[in-house]
Amino acid sequence: MKKIIALTMLFALFINLKAEDIIVLAAASLKYVLEDIKIEFLKDRPSDKIDINYIASGKAYNQIINGSPAHLFIAADNQYPKKLFDAKITNDKPINYAKGKLILFTMNKNIKIESISVLKNKSIKHIALPNPKLAPYGVAAMQAMKKYEIYNDVKEKIVFGESIGQATQYVKSNSAEIGFSSLSMVIKDKNANYLIVDKTLYNPILQAMILTRNGESSKLAKEFKNFILDKKAQDIFKSYGYDKP
Repeated sequence: MKKIIALTMLFALFINLKAEDIIVLAAASLKYVLEDIKIEFLKDRPSDKIDINYIASGKAYNQIINGSPAHLFIAADNQYPKKLFDAKITNDKPINYAKGKLILFTMNKNIKIESISVLKNKSIKHIALPNPKLAPYGVAAMQAMKKYEIYNDVKEKIVFGESIGQATQYVKSNSAEIGFSSLSMVIKDKNANYLIVDKTLYNPILQAMILTRNGESSKLAKEFKNFILDKKAQDIFKSYGYDKP
């Protein structure tokens, strides 16, 4: 009996020695989909831990170049990861994992969204937008409004959120009547009324990820990155409205 207990304790110790704890910096637009993917990935890894911080991609990029201990960066575009690689801050090459969709949405049942022109409606006083200086979806929203030739008519109504998460919350809390977000942030919200913005109005939102210098030596970070490209994870992305890159 003592021998069995000793072997059990040794096995548990062996498992714990192999366990890892990694930090991931991820785009705020991934808040819901990536949590589902993480749960699926960790099902058979009870001792491993993944801490995901959801922030604007530009802010995550700045944290990494300033020495963040993060192991993996999952961005809402492919430009920020590319900048890290080009600057030789990491040796890992960026890889696209999904293609995002820009939406215009409201929680107000009295606002019917048939096109972007709804933004000119006099009843709309505030338009929530992720800060384009930090958030790729904010860049896409600006491109869409300008290409649709509506920006100059509505620019005084725009309220910027630091991230897409904050901009989305402005609309969900009714602080703004309408706003731009990613499809993944609202697709499972039954109370949201949204329009998928015509993809010809903005540059494709190709989303990429990259291992940091810390992540290059982490087995767990590499395996999580690979899992994100796996069919199981890609099916979850699809359920949140993403296309394959």
